Amino acid sequence: MSTDQGRFVPVNTSVLLQTLVEAVHEKILERLEAGAVQSLPAVLTTPDLSFAGADEAELDQDLRVAGYLARSVEVELFEPARRGCDRLTEMIEERRVDGADHDTALTALCAELAHAEPVNKPSPDDPAAMSWQVPGPGGHVRHYVARRSIEELLQDREDPVDGDPADLKRAWMYGFFVAACEEIPAPDDAVASS
Repeated sequence: MSTDQGRFVPVNTSVLLQTLVEAVHEKILERLEAGAVQSLPAVLTTPDLSFAGADEAELDQDLRVAGYLARSVEVELFEPARRGCDRLTEMIEERRVDGADHDTALTALCAELAHAEPVNKPSPDDPAAMSWQVPGPGGHVRHYVARRSIEELLQDREDPVDGDPADLKRAWMYGFFVAACEEIPAPDDAVASS
């Protein structure tokens, strides 16, 4: 940020990040409360996957939906997020070449990416951190929005979750990757079979 004299005004990065994370999180909550998601894609709700544990189906689903909605909020708020992710397109096509139908390829890819994503704050140069490769606000913002979603969903629980709550980020990331992959046009045969 510069002033009229061309000098720069110092910005507290942690305050900026916190403000941005809260803004995205609030928009996710607004969409949840408004019932913005009338019907969820089958790949988002597949019961064959469990990121939060066998006894946490509702929490798992809520986190997937929060991650899914986070991507739509990003697209609304950040111009760079409106560009598709070429790497995701390539990865889906690689799976389709192996004979998988579109939904199966998408489910497998999103689960693989969610499991590979670091549960701690991802480094921009970590090749496993696909959260940095999808255009938008970047992996750090997504990490903190995921953590904020987890915190929100756990705050009123009487029983703690099994394991480390940080691991719940994987369910959120799965939903995020599903939404990012939805931005990629499905092949003609996948559209025709829907």
